[in-house]
Amino acid sequence: MQILLADVESALTLFTEGIAGRYLHIRGTEEFKLNPRLNLDMGAMGQSHDTLFLPEELSTATPAGYRVLVMEQLGLRECGTLKFRMAKALEQVPELAARYQPRKDLSPRTGDYRVLFDSFDQPHIAERLFLLLEQARIQAYMTLTYPGLRRHLTSHHEYLMAFEPCDMDLLGQGVEWLRGAVFSQEINSGPGWQALYFALQDQSSVDLSVYDSVASLCQVYDLVVAEYAIPPSAPYQQKDESLVDWLNREQRIEDWEEDLDEINEVMATQSAANEMPTGQETEAVQGEGGDGSQREAGLDIEIKELKDERDALKRRVDMERSSIQHALGNDRSAARSYRYDEWDHLNRRYLRAWCRVFEEELISESAEDIAHLKRVIRDYQPMVQRQLEQIRPTGLERVRRVQDGDELDLTAIIEARQDLRAGHSPDERYYSRKERVQRDVCAVFLVDQSASTDDPIHPPEPTDWSNYDEEAEVDLRAGWYAALEPEEEEAPEETPRKIIDLERDAMVVMAASLDALGDSYGIYGFSGYSKDNVEIFVAKEPEDNFSQKTLQSIAAMQPKGSTRMGPAIRHGSHKLMASGHAMKVLIVISDGFPQDCDYGPERGNHDYGVEDTAKSLLEAQQKGIETFCITVDKSGHDYLKRMCPDERYMVIEDMEDLPDQLTKVYATLTGR
Repeated sequence: MQILLADVESALTLFTEGIAGRYLHIRGTEEFKLNPRLNLDMGAMGQSHDTLFLPEELSTATPAGYRVLVMEQLGLRECGTLKFRMAKALEQVPELAARYQPRKDLSPRTGDYRVLFDSFDQPHIAERLFLLLEQARIQAYMTLTYPGLRRHLTSHHEYLMAFEPCDMDLLGQGVEWLRGAVFSQEINSGPGWQALYFALQDQSSVDLSVYDSVASLCQVYDLVVAEYAIPPSAPYQQKDESLVDWLNREQRIEDWEEDLDEINEVMATQSAANEMPTGQETEAVQGEGGDGSQREAGLDIEIKELKDERDALKRRVDMERSSIQHALGNDRSAARSYRYDEWDHLNRRYLRAWCRVFEEELISESAEDIAHLKRVIRDYQPMVQRQLEQIRPTGLERVRRVQDGDELDLTAIIEARQDLRAGHSPDERYYSRKERVQRDVCAVFLVDQSASTDDPIHPPEPTDWSNYDEEAEVDLRAGWYAALEPEEEEAPEETPRKIIDLERDAMVVMAASLDALGDSYGIYGFSGYSKDNVEIFVAKEPEDNFSQKTLQSIAAMQPKGSTRMGPAIRHGSHKLMASGHAMKVLIVISDGFPQDCDYGPERGNHDYGVEDTAKSLLEAQQKGIETFCITVDKSGHDYLKRMCPDERYMVIEDMEDLPDQLTKVYATLTGR
């Protein structure tokens, strides 16, 4: 049975969240391998702090095969494998303490597992052996804790033994034993084979910890290495990168952060004790030997030492976090991810689950100044409100042909009278009544946050060099500007308004006005870089109320990366279809054509991106979504007429007209 990850990813994500108790991204291993910044060999599957990496395609005998892989990955965390600490292992495992020889090149940031494996003369074999022992321990724990897993695990292992057997070296045979292969004393007669088999059997107790696996490693390592017949003169084989070591280092940061909090608490306590309470000042009396001065000096020295320790630990945490991000990728724990198809117009086909979208909330890194946005609301909202009031429903509508109402429906009475005279049974719904009409509209605004939105609305005028006198006597030791006449100092110019500023103004005006109108709406920024990193930034969800948080989120919109419109539009359509409203509107606000580093076979050719965006808009329209594209790019006619029908896009010549034009577009789309 062949199962594609794309077919089960959504359900698998929910399953993983239920078991782990938090959201984890489910991504294909190829997404990790294709990232040029990451040079870690993950193998067939692996994980990071916020992601489980699984094969894109799985051969298995059970539909639950992917769930088995998920449980194996989660077991590393649930069973404490990643909480291993070398210092504790040296205390609890005497055999390891006897082997351990501290290396001079170790630093405080060296991983605990790296130190453990380097305690053996063949670290690569020590790592494989340890992970095999841990797999046995985790497998026993997970099958006992989750009894329903046993049936699927057995079925999956039987399939692997039949169709994907491991290498038949000793450690490969160990994997086969964990899958259910039978141990044969005739075939597996070497001391290393027997020692490993019985060590794996001993790992089936649920009371064991990761340090018991380390003890087993020390006990059987020499026998296992002997089976590989590695000569003593063989070079020292150290594995440069180890996934379990990086995951352990990632977990270790939490311990360091706890240490930082403790240091800060101690410093705060000592600082408070060192300060004399207000109103209780007394005259200082010097005792014999100046004890008071010595105590104060000693306290100052202790606080300084704590500060130095805190600063050094903070630098270590920052450097370690940077290294981990380089090895495992950026931290996406605050985001949720989705995958969408992409239209390949060159081959006239969809690329299945081609783009990954990360959706996360817009959170201001600092206290954003929203005073400007409040002024914009005061200035623009009355005008916008008047335009939107024209599409507000009258409130009541008379509904005819009802069984109970406040008026007789004369038309229904006449038709009933005719039915009686013709010998037919009349319709007994003789009344009419007034019912309140509610607008059932949901709108999604997609706001371009590409790097080009950092450009000023009005480009600066070129400098006038007409006053420059080439023949004037110039001090050669001075700069070229020495011949210029001194100019009067001018007041510093105001920071020029940028395209992103205008987009923020337009969104905050629409948000305040639509809130008064009562329509449901969501505001999302979009950007990213590459097909595996399309970013959606949530400023407001349709079900959220307009609040101070909405203003802060809109104020936090900043220029980011590229403009991959297709996945953003498909994600906006997904949001609208999930809203359940009768009328659905999608408005895209951008400053240029769709483009990204890998949006098509040639980076400079924008046809691929335009065609994919046009296809995504067509998909939305086929779902009953009203779409509209607005651009402040004056050359936008060239590509928008290929992406949208003539009445479905607008090129704004004067950027300052964006709030007004956006209101007119919305009124037109929802007033039909």
